[in-house]
Amino acid sequence: EDFHLEPVLLKNIKDKGYLKPTQIQDEIIPFILEGRDVLGVSNTGTGKTAAFSLPLINQILKNPNKRILILSPTRELAQQTKQEIRSFTFDMRVFVALAIGGAYIREQVIDIKRDPHIIVGTPGRIKDLAERRVIRFDKFDTLVLDEVDRMLDMGFVGDIKEIVAKIPSPHQTLFFSATVNRKIEPLINTFLVNPAKVSVVTQESSKNVEQDIVRVKREDKEK
Repeated sequence: EDFHLEPVLLKNIKDKGYLKPTQIQDEIIPFILEGRDVLGVSNTGTGKTAAFSLPLINQILKNPNKRILILSPTRELAQQTKQEIRSFTFDMRVFVALAIGGAYIREQVIDIKRDPHIIVGTPGRIKDLAERRVIRFDKFDTLVLDEVDRMLDMGFVGDIKEIVAKIPSPHQTLFFSATVNRKIEPLINTFLVNPAKVSVVTQESSKNVEQDIVRVKREDKEK
């Protein structure tokens, strides 16, 4: 309630059982709502996806012409991000499309041609769809770069630079990484304008991440 989000969004947050923001949500949401570029440094499981999704959904409710591109390092993370966003958009006219490899491109083309508010995808498939003139970068006013350190490790730096260069300025950029090192610092300086910086990093795995071990006998492995 302190974030002054739209009533329908606030209701969905409550219905999902989110009563108190995590540290990164508490610190970064106000900056995103203001339209500022942000640098978020955080581990997995700290509530990062909701930290950028909630204020962006709120911006769409205020301005339905808003268009957002979210880049993820893997198709699994892109799918999770889409699911998380959709879990907050019940009873809203907020539309999300997926653009990932390893899935039927025809269905993705159909979804994207409907002009969704948000496209979540991996750099390779985003580039592919842009080359097919399905995705138009000049439509976007907001860019989210999620888990940039993993994208660099996977060799996506060239694709990311190419995509960012085609998004018109000025635009809002939200940049998230678990670490900041010499490889990432030049990208921060290139992509972000006077960013608000929020760091929530712990050495341990977050309490929000559940880990289980299932012990099996050797002969059970192939069953």
